[in-house]
Amino acid sequence: MAEQRRKQPPLAPAEFTPLDEVRGRREWPVSPGMLVLGVIVILAGVVLVYLFSARAVIFQPEPADAEIEVSGLSFNIGNNHLLLRGSHRVEASAPGYRPLETEIVVGDESPQEVELRLEALPGSLQLESTLDEIEVYIDGEVAGLAPGLIENVSRGSHIVEYRKHRYFPLREEIDVEGLGRTQVVQVELEPAWGEMQFTSRPEGADLFVDDELVGQTPLSTEVLETGSLVRLAKRGYKDWERELTVKAGTSEAHPLIEMTVADGILQVSSQPRGASVTVDREFRGIAPLNVALSPLGEHRVELYLEGYQKAVRTVSIEPEQRSSLAVSLTPIIGRIQLSVEPQDAEVLVNGTVRGRGSQVLELTAREHRVVVRKDGYAAQSFKVTPRPDQAQSLEVKLLTETQDYWASRPPRITSPVGTQLLLFRPSESFKLGAPRREPGRRANEAERAVRLERPFYVGTHEITNAQFRMWKGEHSSRAMRGQTLDMDNQPVVNVSWQDAALFCNWLSQREGLPPFYVVQNGVVTGFDIDAHGYRLPTEAEWAYVARITPAGDTLMFPWGTELYLPQQVVANFADQSAVQILTFTLSNYNDGYPVSAPVGSFGANARGLYDLGGNAAEWVSDYYDIRPSRDEELDPVGPETGSRHVIRGSSWAMGSRSELRLSYRDGGDEGRMDTGFRIARYVDAQGVDQ
Repeated sequence: MAEQRRKQPPLAPAEFTPLDEVRGRREWPVSPGMLVLGVIVILAGVVLVYLFSARAVIFQPEPADAEIEVSGLSFNIGNNHLLLRGSHRVEASAPGYRPLETEIVVGDESPQEVELRLEALPGSLQLESTLDEIEVYIDGEVAGLAPGLIENVSRGSHIVEYRKHRYFPLREEIDVEGLGRTQVVQVELEPAWGEMQFTSRPEGADLFVDDELVGQTPLSTEVLETGSLVRLAKRGYKDWERELTVKAGTSEAHPLIEMTVADGILQVSSQPRGASVTVDREFRGIAPLNVALSPLGEHRVELYLEGYQKAVRTVSIEPEQRSSLAVSLTPIIGRIQLSVEPQDAEVLVNGTVRGRGSQVLELTAREHRVVVRKDGYAAQSFKVTPRPDQAQSLEVKLLTETQDYWASRPPRITSPVGTQLLLFRPSESFKLGAPRREPGRRANEAERAVRLERPFYVGTHEITNAQFRMWKGEHSSRAMRGQTLDMDNQPVVNVSWQDAALFCNWLSQREGLPPFYVVQNGVVTGFDIDAHGYRLPTEAEWAYVARITPAGDTLMFPWGTELYLPQQVVANFADQSAVQILTFTLSNYNDGYPVSAPVGSFGANARGLYDLGGNAAEWVSDYYDIRPSRDEELDPVGPETGSRHVIRGSSWAMGSRSELRLSYRDGGDEGRMDTGFRIARYVDAQGVDQ
């Protein structure tokens, strides 16, 4: 086998030439026709994708021939466009219109219609006329002058008016084409005057037409049909003036004008000034003044002034002469004996100082204002009219400012609901509470010193049901075991402290006074110490009018200082008539009222106030507090805050010795069957009434 291999000839390379057909297929693997077909297929796919994704948008331009350009890829036939969804910038233009640029958003809806309204350019009016300086108004607004060019007139119908002095106005409607075009308009105005012939006696008078000098009479001149002001003037004669009219295009003659000789001017003055002036019994005015007088004859001039004798003068004057008449009037004197106290008080008459103290005033017989004044005193002012034929005397006694103040403050006033209040002007110190050794004293009656200086008013009676229901008509004081508490003249009870305070504010509102209590959301939250509107008495005020007599004595009980009730009935307490109602009553005492009595049924105390002991206990303004005070308090109003308020005085339901004492006090906030209130108020704002 090996020998056979050795006998085979060796391999040798041979030349190889590839076929041309094979070489050509390697150079052109895809034919040109196939390539073109592929491109067409791709483009068709892109078009199909575009057609599928685009939405039809139809533009409706005004004007219709406007050219439209849309940003981005678009395909259109006329005003119909295929646009991809999203925002596109659209521009529209047309001759004679302002270009429009806007942005539209193409959505899923197809087709979409879009209106494109182009704004027309304004036009111009070329106004031509044979006249000049014609005023032109377009739609009532000044537009310019004709002849001339009026630019920037908006397209459409306009009312154009032409005006020129001495011509009839012309008004017409013009349809402006706009679109930047200029229209020519001919303006022709008709003359508005006619001719009038003027003659006068005397001749040679200056003739003015509408304040323009046109010549001297006799002459013919133009007068407007719409009216002209014609005036004739000549030295030594009065001006003649008329409003005249002549129909346009006609002529006429005015009747002869007889001119009147000119007046002279008389300057009239009086000493003193202010006299009434009559000429020939005709009132002309108050001196000083100028009076026009006819130069024909004499004139009677009379001057009158109250307190002075009448003055009469006769005068004559030349045409256009200026003359003067000065008259000193003779006074008519009366005497007044003025007595003044204090003697060094200053006396003024009509604002002029006449000296000090008592004196005889010599005054003209007319009204005068007299003022008497002195520092520290209230000035007095009054009017007097002296009489020459009658002796007169006046006495003036000045009051100090304090005396004058209180003289103007009445000692008794009436509230809007008819309750009367008395004035109190305390100035002394007293004790609030009760001494430790006083029988029946309670722990909340710690004795403390107070001083009242601010004047105040306090109601003489407790507020009744009828008065309270003027504010709160639905209120009922109810009844106690069949005994009514709700009669009109019984004291209102079952009323909370809040309602009592709000009632006081209502009274202030009725009378126009500043409210004392501060209210938020219908609830009293504080008070205004400067206000002098109606309120509840302070505890110190209540104790002062109830316990301190005018002589300065301090009472323990409504009837005095005796520990036992007197034989006679003094007030409405828990008595024998109430044994079926109350668990405790006074033996051997019968006031005749088992519950509350009509207010004022029993006698007043030494201060003139009723029911401070018995009938109804009473709310006062202070918050309830039992802490004693070591220092004397001035005009105290109680603690600034608290949860309850003080109740003072006894009632128809009380009978123990402790309860009947005038220093007895309790606390609460809600209404009780035996608790009512009375009203009070300061005289003026704080600081004014002290």
